Amino acid sequence: MISFNQYHNILSKLSQNGIHSQPVKSLVNKQGDLHVLVIKHDVEANLKAALRAAQIETELGHCATYYLQGDLLQEEGSAEIVNKIAQLGHEVSYHYDVLDSCDGDFPLASEEFEHYKSLIESASGQAIETVCPHGNPTKVRNGWKSNKDFFRSPSVRQKYSELSDIVVDFNTLMPNGTYISDAGFRLRKIGNISGNDQSNANAIDDGVDVAWDTLETMSLMDKSILLSLHTHRMRDSEFILFLTKKRIALLRSGYKLGSKVPGVKWLANKFYAYSRRL
Repeated sequence: MISFNQYHNILSKLSQNGIHSQPVKSLVNKQGDLHVLVIKHDVEANLKAALRAAQIETELGHCATYYLQGDLLQEEGSAEIVNKIAQLGHEVSYHYDVLDSCDGDFPLASEEFEHYKSLIESASGQAIETVCPHGNPTKVRNGWKSNKDFFRSPSVRQKYSELSDIVVDFNTLMPNGTYISDAGFRLRKIGNISGNDQSNANAIDDGVDVAWDTLETMSLMDKSILLSLHTHRMRDSEFILFLTKKRIALLRSGYKLGSKVPGVKWLANKFYAYSRRL
């Protein structure tokens, strides 16, 4: 988690060294260099924060991909914000949560996917080329490992043959790439982003902490990096950011302890969708 000012400073340093990020679709279209910095944002709440990050990136000569949770398009004024992000030159796409929201029902998940895909394309004015699955650490599953199973399905692949999944297809799209994410509320290098969903615990524990200046160092060494961030966790005030980190740490510790109590996991599963807004 970082502030908008910190994010501005990080991107500014990269720009000063001639490093400018590209969107995920550049990997599909083979438009980018062999060694690239790709930035994607998993937008799970607060579209205004996503627009703020997009404006910073455009100001400093960077381009990114914004993967939106579908239900955000139901909020008043959302279409205008999404269109503004697209007009700034960024890729706008879908951060799908369909298997978890439909409890593993593939036909229902497919209907939901098509519905939100159409809404996002209509708002952004862009045809979706890449997608990204959402991970839910409190979801209890029976019959599917995670949302990644949706694009592992041969029938889904056949229906959406024009789409690439940046997580499921990471090793194909970026074969020598390093996946760095703030998904665990700290910056980590993820070892197996495509296949770490054997359990929620595996996904949470898969990662080695890295420092923010690692991005500049690795980029200057001609490393291929995919940086995955959550814009709704960015703040204006570093003091508010500090308090937010402490609050989240307490909630996570409380859940870890509480999950041993009968009924807590069931309750967390029932309201899993709310945890993504943290």
